[in-house]
Amino acid sequence: MDVSFPLDSGKNRKFRKKQNAKQRRKQIDDLRDLIIQHILSYLSTEEAVRTSILSKRWKYLWTSIPKLDFNEGALDRRIMFMKFVERVLALHDPSDIKKFSVSCNVQYDTSHINAWICSVVMHKVQVLKLYLRNFQELLALLPCLFTCESLEVLTLHMFHSLKLPSSISFSSLKFLALEKVIFSDDHSTQQLFTGCPILEDLSIIDCIWKNVKAVCISSPMLQRFFITDKYLLDDENDDKDDLNAEADDQNDFNGCQVVIFGTSLKSFSFDGQLINDYCFYNPSSIVDASIQFFERDAEYDFLDAHRVFKLLSGLGNVEKLTLDVDALKVLSYAKELFAHLPVFYELTSLSFESVFPIEFDLEALLTIIRNSPSLNFLSFGTVCYCGNHDLIMNPVPSCFVTNLETIEIFGFCGDEKEMHAVKILLGSASVLKRIVIICDEFYFESHGDLKKKQKEIFEQILLFPRGSRSCTVALTRLCCTVYVLRSSGVTVTLVTRNATFIPMNI
Repeated sequence: MDVSFPLDSGKNRKFRKKQNAKQRRKQIDDLRDLIIQHILSYLSTEEAVRTSILSKRWKYLWTSIPKLDFNEGALDRRIMFMKFVERVLALHDPSDIKKFSVSCNVQYDTSHINAWICSVVMHKVQVLKLYLRNFQELLALLPCLFTCESLEVLTLHMFHSLKLPSSISFSSLKFLALEKVIFSDDHSTQQLFTGCPILEDLSIIDCIWKNVKAVCISSPMLQRFFITDKYLLDDENDDKDDLNAEADDQNDFNGCQVVIFGTSLKSFSFDGQLINDYCFYNPSSIVDASIQFFERDAEYDFLDAHRVFKLLSGLGNVEKLTLDVDALKVLSYAKELFAHLPVFYELTSLSFESVFPIEFDLEALLTIIRNSPSLNFLSFGTVCYCGNHDLIMNPVPSCFVTNLETIEIFGFCGDEKEMHAVKILLGSASVLKRIVIICDEFYFESHGDLKKKQKEIFEQILLFPRGSRSCTVALTRLCCTVYVLRSSGVTVTLVTRNATFIPMNI
């Protein structure tokens, strides 16, 4: 008679479990080295190194991984971190290191940093990202970095003077990002930008131009250029050290003259204060541009107005443009320039951004709209009208009559000034197909009967005279119930992110 005992059954389960584990291990071990190394590349470098304890075969597989990523972390582990980086690089086999990224404090270890860079250059590195901080001695990066033929992507983040060698030739570099770098002088800075003949993407983030009077950024293949130019306050700069205290304040000089040659440039974005003077030379290829501007002290208003004007003057062929309302306000300090603003014949999408209501009667704003005859899409961060309530736009921008089909308004609260701006827009746009109004959910949640307030706004908008009888009016608010209201052929909708439409009788 065949009898099964619980104990035997338990032993069988343990045996089968061990057998299955061995089988899975065997299946993994049967994989080719290249496949395992590819799998290891998705782990962190520390995790990949730990796999060396799995078996004899795995002991050195990690030494061929093509991606190395190091982050120092806690200061009390610094010595261990430095030794770990050196060990990994020393044991890496002769195969290429495609990506090397390190984030660490430099302190008095500039020789170690340069040794790491030299090692990965010898391994034909393609992507190099350096996030360096807390310098206690001067760092001069080795010349071998600036003649690396394999390098395609370079990110350099350091609040430190960039000492450059006499020869710079990035023959394969397509992406360059510089953050908080202190440019040393005109000559070396110019060499850096001319030493990248096939550069396609350039980002310059909060760098210090104080030592540079003029520079030309020119690359025949450059397609995307992003720059932020913000004044770093003492308590905002985590990378500050005594070596670079003299470079903190850029407000005591008139800025660097930066000329941008953009023969292939498609996208340009500026964000910050106009500490430096930027202008374009032959920028006819730019199709997408954004200017996010932060006002400085009043003493710079007239200077900044001319600098905003220079940027806009170089964007005459742009198709999509985003402007911060502060750029419009500062431009108003030099109204004599309005008549010389370019006509944006190709512009089809225009966005005005602000956390505060944008005054629709702002002269600079209306001038740019009137200078955009092909405008199809118009967006406001939030909009209001503070003037005469009987105003009818005179003259009405030509795009309102011929091309403007969609208007978006964000941060809507439904007060009188905002409602009047909507009234003007609806009454003036004769070919408008859709106006989308995104409500400020925090405002509505804090003001009494939410549904009643919304219904009142909807009904009031439905009564506004409309230049276009086919226009759809959509009031949108996230995280709420959806209502659809219909009257006289116009639909007013309140939409949520993941909701369906719920009809409501009025």
